[in-house]
Amino acid sequence: MHSAISRALALAVTAASAVFVIGATQGTADAAGTVATRFAYAASGYGTNVSGGQVPAGSDTTAYMVIGCTNKAGLARENHEAASPLGGLGEIGAVTTRVGTSKVGTTYSSYSRSTVASVTLGDPSLGTIKIEGITSTARAFHDPSGYHSTTSTKVAEINFTGPVGGPQALEIPTPGDPIEIPGLVKISVGASTKTASGIGARAVSRALVIEFFPTSTKIIVAHTQARINGGITEGIMRGGAYATKINALDDNLTSGPTPYQPMPCMGTHGKVLTKKVAKVDLAGQVIVDGLTASVMGDQKAGVAWGFARSSVAEVNLGGAQLVVTGIVGKVSAKRKNGIVTVSTTGTTIGSILVGGEEMTFPDTDVIEIPGVLKLERNIVTKSKIGAQVVALRITLLDGTGAVIDLGTAKLAIARSGL
Repeated sequence: MHSAISRALALAVTAASAVFVIGATQGTADAAGTVATRFAYAASGYGTNVSGGQVPAGSDTTAYMVIGCTNKAGLARENHEAASPLGGLGEIGAVTTRVGTSKVGTTYSSYSRSTVASVTLGDPSLGTIKIEGITSTARAFHDPSGYHSTTSTKVAEINFTGPVGGPQALEIPTPGDPIEIPGLVKISVGASTKTASGIGARAVSRALVIEFFPTSTKIIVAHTQARINGGITEGIMRGGAYATKINALDDNLTSGPTPYQPMPCMGTHGKVLTKKVAKVDLAGQVIVDGLTASVMGDQKAGVAWGFARSSVAEVNLGGAQLVVTGIVGKVSAKRKNGIVTVSTTGTTIGSILVGGEEMTFPDTDVIEIPGVLKLERNIVTKSKIGAQVVALRITLLDGTGAVIDLGTAKLAIARSGL
């Protein structure tokens, strides 16, 4: 039986090795000149990003900067890049991105601003286009009248230089009315989104979207976003849940957490946020059914509480050589009067079949088949403000280095500073 399992699982890893990376939530370290508030802020921005089609090397996001999750007003961060080649498509001028949070009187804001000196695309044989003075801003804020969001974009000028002749000034595109040079480029005004409700506001702005025909690529220019939410009275929540994560030496296939449901830093105002995926099938060798990830968090003066939960109905490796059902990982946490208590009650595993034979965990919580695989359940990592649990970890011992985590949940509640 052991040799059959080894052959099947080796095939599974070779055919379907994957790497899942959980997105990190930035912390909220104190900084000089900042003040703790009852609002949760986030902001990000970048100069350019190239995607789709024949994406050339060196086309990463430029001058990216982010404030991930904080209740501190008074933060200010900047990233900038000098003029540089734009991944073989042309050249980008100087780029600066600024993000921050502020408190001015009774107005609390999160903001992002991206400026791009110029974008030049094409070559003399086809013609070149140069766009100058590109700016995008996004702001989300709260004042005595409630939540609000604003956006703005600006383009100074656009010039086209053909294979012969001098530069020609082009009209600046307007929403719904792009400009196009056949065979070279289409330039559109980027979408802007402004939302506001009784619990928060969000602003997203893109100055331009450029479709560059020679390489079938899309370029987003000057992207900004800002968000503010209320409700932080006791703690800042961090964590989330995901059903599957696989690390292996061979990364022929890659994917993110599936599905990944993050916990908003202010919580969910008591609502359960859930993401579901019916099935993940990696080359028919690693099949996961019924994936669910959920989070809930709430708080009021003196107390904050919540949970993160993920579940897998069934995982099937190596053509049913290993089948595990009913996998659930759950972390609950409460912060009251500055003291955090955590629990992993609700973390469980249903049945385990190895080579068609049912197995149960001993008191050590580890099942090992030498040279084939190791199963570990209820892996808990605790800190002073929370915990993470992995309901089931499968480690292949055939030299591939593959580790499969199933049913991961994490929740921590940090001090808000209020």
